[in-house]
Amino acid sequence: MPNADQGKLTGQAAIVTGAGRGIGRAVALRLMREGAAVAIADIAIERARQTVSAIEESGGRAIALSVDTASRSSVDAMVASAAEAFGRIDILVNNAAIARSAPFLDQSAEDWADHIGINLSGVFHCSQAAARVMATAGYGRIISITSIAGMMGPLDFPAYGAAKAGVIGLTRAMALELADHGITANAIAPGPIDTELLREAWSPAAYSARAQHIPVARLGQADEIAYAVLMLAAPEAAYITGVVLPVDGGAAAAGSYMSEKFRRRSVEAPG
Repeated sequence: MPNADQGKLTGQAAIVTGAGRGIGRAVALRLMREGAAVAIADIAIERARQTVSAIEESGGRAIALSVDTASRSSVDAMVASAAEAFGRIDILVNNAAIARSAPFLDQSAEDWADHIGINLSGVFHCSQAAARVMATAGYGRIISITSIAGMMGPLDFPAYGAAKAGVIGLTRAMALELADHGITANAIAPGPIDTELLREAWSPAAYSARAQHIPVARLGQADEIAYAVLMLAAPEAAYITGVVLPVDGGAAAAGSYMSEKFRRRSVEAPG
């Protein structure tokens, strides 16, 4: 355990995929502030380098790695480079993902394959490769960013929802099998988070109205997801595994009742 005057993750090393922007970047910066060295892995290497620069300017240690999570050879090279650079891998955050909208009847096979390849197979590739390193040390934290879209039926995102539901199932399987190696596996299910990915996936009208469909009446912030990642990544979280943690402003808890809440907001003045 770290001393009281150290960060929770002092001396540890982490890999964060999709860390060139958005949630991944916020997570990497949060882990750095708690003392971890961080491998910034992204398919866009220039974005990764920008995150590395931000970490180094804050006095942290980071490296930029190019990775296509859908490619096993690319993932193996990324994990090997991180292990060589840091001498260990304690934390893996599976964050890299795509989100493209299409009604189910119009969903293309190509888009389906892309979502499964990056959002689900990518989590498998990264987790297995990193867990093999973690197992030699008898310690590890695997945290995968799924979505509340994997917990309910998302409109116009069938491939995204299916892939994210698969991440939940994979997380539970990993929790069971990796427990003997001192490795925990958990997932975080964000609700709508104010990121570039969300703005790319939604129309401007849908984006502006979405907050009123959430109990707390606002979109989440990337730093709020990063805080949840830190909690699950900490040494003190050793007894938490196989968990899917919604960080969604109460959306999953509201369920179908949120439609009535939205109706009331549309006809009644707040307060």
